[in-house]
Amino acid sequence: MKLKNAVVLALTFLLLATSAMAEPSDAGKKLLARTFAFKHKEADKAAAIIKPLMSAEGTINLQPSTNSFVVTDRPENMKSISSAIAQYDVAPRQFRIVVRIVAASRVAAENVPKIDEELKEVAANLTALRFNAFEDLGERTIEAKEGETGRFQLETGYSANFQIGEYDPSSDSVKVSDFVLSKVQGSAQQTDVAPLLKTTLNLKLGRMVILGASKVPDSQRALMIVVVAQR
Repeated sequence: MKLKNAVVLALTFLLLATSAMAEPSDAGKKLLARTFAFKHKEADKAAAIIKPLMSAEGTINLQPSTNSFVVTDRPENMKSISSAIAQYDVAPRQFRIVVRIVAASRVAAENVPKIDEELKEVAANLTALRFNAFEDLGERTIEAKEGETGRFQLETGYSANFQIGEYDPSSDSVKVSDFVLSKVQGSAQQTDVAPLLKTTLNLKLGRMVILGASKVPDSQRALMIVVVAQR
């Protein structure tokens, strides 16, 4: 019995000694400080991007007057932080925003028209809404860089304007804010521009987004705005 107690005490002492020897090693790890100055993007936005990459000991000291910040963190974290900043602080990227306006309606089965080839993908995405007839009201491709405004007008009277936001590499998406779709209404003597839709979109590159606008819920006819962002 005494021997057993002695073994337990010895093991306890050994564990405590091991822990005590490990603590100075962890505490002795050095932190590095590095300044990052930004040419194209805002430092405070970059700070939000790298925070998840930092250790518990890491800190960021913003310098608004020089659009820079000082990062203090462990050496092993600095490589991923530097890489993330290099990918973020680049010149404004250019994108193509493709917008197509489609009139969708529900008609009797015997009256369903043939779907045009360019509208088949749109039609396939609208089957759940039970639309089966589609009319192409026009398409435009707008090229613009991050921070620039895009706008277009179709012969059918529809027009749109929007702001290209920043590209997010983590989600491979670009923000399109203040997207406003309008239509010219009235006679030749007096016209009026009526806004139909205003929204903000986060567009994943290459993925189709379809927005719908109708006068009443479950309407037999609706306007569909198809938007795709490309590089």
